[in-house]
Amino acid sequence: MRKSFLKNIGDYLKGIFLYPLSEPVLSQKRSLEFLFMFSIYGSQIGFPFLFNYYHLRLVPYTFKALKPWKIKALKERDFFDLVND
Repeated sequence: MRKSFLKNIGDYLKGIFLYPLSEPVLSQKRSLEFLFMFSIYGSQIGFPFLFNYYHLRLVPYTFKALKPWKIKALKERDFFDLVND
């Protein structure tokens, strides 16, 4: 009981003090992943790219992330989405 309580307090303090430091890094990671997926699957959402042999080699590794990426890429955005960032 005491160990779990101390672990919860430690996790809470890590969240308070380390979240502001990790958020820009995670945001940059999400942006780079989006750009990577865009370079591979951009033609599926209407942006023409020259097809490359290496794109085909990367498809099996990124296929699981295709559906969530398409939803994010084709989502309509407005001013209030940008205010939160």
